[in-house]
Amino acid sequence: MEHEKLRELLEKGLKAEYDGDRKTAMSLYSDAVMILNDELRTDNQIKKEKIQRQIKSIQTAITRLKSGESSGSREDADGIKILEELGLTLENGNGPTMDEVAGMTKVKEEMYTQIIYPLKFPDLAKEFNIKFGGGILLYGPPGNGKTFLIRALAREAKMNFIYVNPSSLFSQWFGNFEKNITKLFKAAKELSPCILFFDELDSLFPSRDQVNSDAARRGVSQFLNEIGGFSSDSSDRPVVILGATNVPWQLDPAVTRPGRFDRMIYIPPPDLEARKLILQHYLSKIKRLGKVDVDELAKKTEGYSAADLEYLCKFTTQKAFLRAVEGNNEEFITDKSMNEAMLDVKPSINPSVLQRYKRFMDQRS
Repeated sequence: MEHEKLRELLEKGLKAEYDGDRKTAMSLYSDAVMILNDELRTDNQIKKEKIQRQIKSIQTAITRLKSGESSGSREDADGIKILEELGLTLENGNGPTMDEVAGMTKVKEEMYTQIIYPLKFPDLAKEFNIKFGGGILLYGPPGNGKTFLIRALAREAKMNFIYVNPSSLFSQWFGNFEKNITKLFKAAKELSPCILFFDELDSLFPSRDQVNSDAARRGVSQFLNEIGGFSSDSSDRPVVILGATNVPWQLDPAVTRPGRFDRMIYIPPPDLEARKLILQHYLSKIKRLGKVDVDELAKKTEGYSAADLEYLCKFTTQKAFLRAVEGNNEEFITDKSMNEAMLDVKPSINPSVLQRYKRFMDQRS
């Protein structure tokens, strides 16, 4: 079988579908079916049945594209109503693109494998025993794009997105935490395919040994019961539960047990290539950009978070703008401008913090 050609066609089909080019996507998927049809000539009956199931999965995607996707179901309306009662809102399709997520190659590959591809090709996922759904926890230093990545994932997978902010929940749900947790998970089911994302998970579900409130302990227990009740095989109403934390060691240990947030992905500070992409992204927006050696600047900013790099560019432009206002109308952003700004804008990630993450990973391995 032309495995590489088949994979290329499917990946291009997904990209075309994401871009809204359904005609191209259907054409690419049809070409993939043609390759598989050629393989049906095999005398191996087991192999033939497997190929037939693969063809059926891709044809299902083609049929879905032909008919279009409707999100105006009664279940959606019920889910949105529940979210309104809880003081939350539904996000759908307004996030960044995966192409805008700098670096994170391995992380994005896992997101495609665990979420996007199983949703698009459920029959193929079953062939390889790929489980869709469950809980995934992103952890790492702050300011490195965990929430940005999840919003891009929701857009790429064409999934509804529910963002849960702990600080708002504590104030709005006081006295009704257990009951509202149940309502939240019900809304996610009604709005599936859906990503239910808990930011700052450590604030929402700290270790129960460190919590004095009985109500808070019951809230953690209720959350664990809800997430444990989700079936990873419910592809008809798929829900992905994602969480993010900067301090995974402060979470209640039960949160990361099998069947809950049992898949944990480390989001490190941007590497050299990612720093180049981030700097290019922000510098490209500056009309008065002079000579800036981005390769050299990326080397100098090792240890900077994605948020640090954004602020470095912003700080540099603000200083240059002030000088222009004060009369230097020839002011441009240059290597000198960036180097001067770096004297004030230091990396926010302490090396000792990175060592703490390493120890945490070693303890889990």
